[in-house]
Amino acid sequence: MTTPHHWLHDHGKAGVYHLRADAREFAVEAAAAGLHVYRVDIDHAHGKKDFLGRVSRAMNFPDWFGGNWDAFTDCLKDLSWTDGDAAAGKGGSGWVIILEKSKHYCDGHRHDFEEAVGALADAADFWRGEGRPLWTLIGGPDGWKSGWPDAPAG
Repeated sequence: MTTPHHWLHDHGKAGVYHLRADAREFAVEAAAAGLHVYRVDIDHAHGKKDFLGRVSRAMNFPDWFGGNWDAFTDCLKDLSWTDGDAAAGKGGSGWVIILEKSKHYCDGHRHDFEEAVGALADAADFWRGEGRPLWTLIGGPDGWKSGWPDAPAG
């Protein structure tokens, strides 16, 4: 299947970007392209603990996840538990994490949001070295800008 977002498989471009497209449609497209897709609604997350809990549940982090930024980074650089998804036909050539409805958390918890994005960017750097893309796409209402560059076009 040819995806309009062919850049999704380019691990050299993978990183953290602002998503201008509809998150639901984009998630369907990314999954159809063979990527693991994790949609995380962070609209009403209140601080680091709540944010980390939402991501760990959405991504089904392993039991050893410690609920802090270091453990978050460790989980993002491991992702071995997602290999079972690939064996079950649920993707496996890379990962897409969509932080949906990010405006409230980004605006109200900017320091924590920047910590999270830093960990996600570090993990994308790690996976680039492994030849696999890890994308984090920051979604929000039309017209809102997260402060991160827009996802590649087309």
